Amino acid sequence: MNVEKPLVSVLMPNYNCEKYLSEAIESILNQTYKNFEFIILDDCSTDNSWNIIQKYAKKDKRIRAFKNEKNLKIVKTRNKLFSLISNESKYTAIFDSDDISLPQRFEKQVLFLENNSDYGIVGSNLLIIDEKSNGIGKRSYKPKFNIKDKSILIKSPLAQPSVLIRKKALERIGLKYSSDSKFDRARDFDMWVKIGDFSKIKNIQQPLLKYRISTTQGKTTHLKETIKSTLQVQRKWYLKKRYISFRLLIYMFLEYVLLLLPNKFILYLFKKLIYKK
Repeated sequence: MNVEKPLVSVLMPNYNCEKYLSEAIESILNQTYKNFEFIILDDCSTDNSWNIIQKYAKKDKRIRAFKNEKNLKIVKTRNKLFSLISNESKYTAIFDSDDISLPQRFEKQVLFLENNSDYGIVGSNLLIIDEKSNGIGKRSYKPKFNIKDKSILIKSPLAQPSVLIRKKALERIGLKYSSDSKFDRARDFDMWVKIGDFSKIKNIQQPLLKYRISTTQGKTTHLKETIKSTLQVQRKWYLKKRYISFRLLIYMFLEYVLLLLPNKFILYLFKKLIYKK
């Protein structure tokens, strides 16, 4: 173990992403920060994904490749990944097999957490890309959230595939996403609020990840389910009185209104209001 450069565990689930998989894997292998293990768990893909993963695993000993015996879906696969983290790991990076991490992502995030022990998670802003990896916009996140920050419930404070999490913070919440099906499409949101209940959260104010928008991703194909799950997380936490705010109630009202609108119009609004040119 390199004490000066603590071990990072990179967790990447995969299901039928052969089109983007090589680009995603290489973006991790090409990081300027080198002391990591790259744990890839394939969820019984029916395309050529597993062959691609094995090819890279043979080339780079930092890759630990696994395949589910049966299709477990994304939440169980992510939770299984948490169980595969090495004991000596200090930080955990979440990553998706259709996105691209920029070269200095881990270097900048590890440096921040090493120098700021009161923070449990660090994310970043995003560059938005399409299915052909062309840049189509960007997204910015609030720079920081204090412990028990009421504004954390307005919207998810972090982009899931951009985060680096202190392992001790993960262990404190059980080293897994919630098993409650009510949060199915917003379990990451629930996790951030859990950690934000005892630890500060930071977003580096520059893009460290290229986030891919496609017609097959969950946010696009299950848009209203995502809104409903977001509302469930908000309802769970605002009932703890310290999280109640007038602004939150306005946002929740607007989310209920969105459920009455057609999916295409909701997606159009989302891209116009959130993804900036």
